Amino acid sequence: MVETIPTAYIPKQKVILSEINPPYAQNFINPFLEFTNLHLFEEFKLDVNIRKKIKNRKNPTLKLAEPKHAETIAEIVKEDYEGTYPYKEMEDPTEIKKMINSGKYKFVLFLNEKNEIMGSTCFVLNLKEKKGYLRSLVVRKKSLGIVDATKAYVGSCLAIWNMFRDKILIWWGEARTADAKSQYINRLCSVRPIAFLPNKDIFYNKIESDLVMISYDERVFREFHSKKRPRIIPCVAGCFYFSNMQYDLTIPEIIFPKLKKEMNPSKLIKLFKNLKVQKTVDKFNYITYRFTLKNSKSYFKFLFTPRVNNFEKTEYKVKNLEELFVFLQKFKKMARKLDIRYMEALVSAYEPSHQILFRDLGLIPRGYIPAFQYNKKKNHFEDSILFNYYTGTLSYEPELIPEGKQLLKFLNLKF
Repeated sequence: MVETIPTAYIPKQKVILSEINPPYAQNFINPFLEFTNLHLFEEFKLDVNIRKKIKNRKNPTLKLAEPKHAETIAEIVKEDYEGTYPYKEMEDPTEIKKMINSGKYKFVLFLNEKNEIMGSTCFVLNLKEKKGYLRSLVVRKKSLGIVDATKAYVGSCLAIWNMFRDKILIWWGEARTADAKSQYINRLCSVRPIAFLPNKDIFYNKIESDLVMISYDERVFREFHSKKRPRIIPCVAGCFYFSNMQYDLTIPEIIFPKLKKEMNPSKLIKLFKNLKVQKTVDKFNYITYRFTLKNSKSYFKFLFTPRVNNFEKTEYKVKNLEELFVFLQKFKKMARKLDIRYMEALVSAYEPSHQILFRDLGLIPRGYIPAFQYNKKKNHFEDSILFNYYTGTLSYEPELIPEGKQLLKFLNLKF
C-alpha cells in the first residue's frame, strides 16, 4: 500500500533540481532566493519541494552547530560508519569542538520535531584560497528513510554557500563510489565529477574508489580564470577533453618534452647528497613528510595516512627539473618502503616537464581540474592535473551517476 502525504506537508513552492541540473553554484542558489531567507543565524527549514515526486519523509530543521554539540556529532559519525571511519578526528569530540571554535568549520545539524540531532554535515572554509571543502554527511541509522537527508543536505549547502557567496568561489569534495547516493545528492547542488581516485579509501574495512566532485561560482571562469594557455603532455588529453565538455576551456598546446637533454647529471648527484627528510606526526597518526635541499627554499611535502596506507595532499615548489626529479625519486622510494596502496599529486597544467616526471614515476592523470589553484599575487585561478597511482585491482565496478560514467570513458578505465 502506498502511503499518502498530508497536504499540510507538501510545500507550495517548487524548485525541481533534477530538471535544472545546475551547472554552476548560482544556478543552484538563485531559484530559491524568492522563496526563502537562506541563512542559519537562526533555525532554518527548506520548505520547498525539490523533487518531481513527493517523498514521505520528514523535513528536518537545520541549525549551525555549537561547541556543545561536538560529542553528538562524533557519536553519529561513529554510528554511521560502525567505528570504521578512517579520519579519526571526526570521531573525536574534543577535535570537533576545536574545529567549531576555529570558525573555519561550519557543521550544520539536522533536527527532528523533538529538537533531537538526527544528522549533520560539514563545510571547511579556506578563505585565503576562496575554496570550501565538503565532508561528512551522516545520518543516525534509526532516521534512515525517515528524515529527508537529501533536503537536509541541499538546504545546508544553500544556506552556507549563500552566506559565503562572495568569499568562497569553489566548493569541492570526494564522493564514495560504492553507491551513487552522495554523488546524486551533490549533483543536485551543482557539484559535478571532475577526477577519479581509484582504491584511495577504506570504508567499512573495504577498499573503495572515490570521485572528486566540484562546483564553481560562474565568476571563476568569467573573471578569475588564468588566461594562460594550458601546456599538457599527450596522456593528459583524455581527462582534459572531459573537463572541456563541462566548462568550455581554452584548447591546450600538446607538448612532447625530452627530459634527458634538459637535466644535468652532475647536478643530480649533488642534489641527492643534499636531500633532507623531515617527519611530523600528530595525535591522530597523520604523518607529514617534508623533503628539502641544503641551501635551497625548494620543498616537496605530502601526508601519509597509515590507516588507509596512502600518500595525499602533495605540494611542492622547485627551481628546476633536477630538484623535482630528486624529490620524486625519494617519494617513490618511500612509497615502496611503506608499501603504499595509493598516492596522488596535483601538477600544474602549464608545466609539461613536471607532468612527464610524474608520469615516468608511474602516476596516471585521472582528472583535469580547471581553475583549482588560487594565485594570490595575480588574483586568479590556475588549472591543475590530478595524477595518481594505485596498487592491486579495482575490487568492484563503481556505482556512478552519468557524468561519472562519462569521465571513466574519457580516462579509458574499464571494469
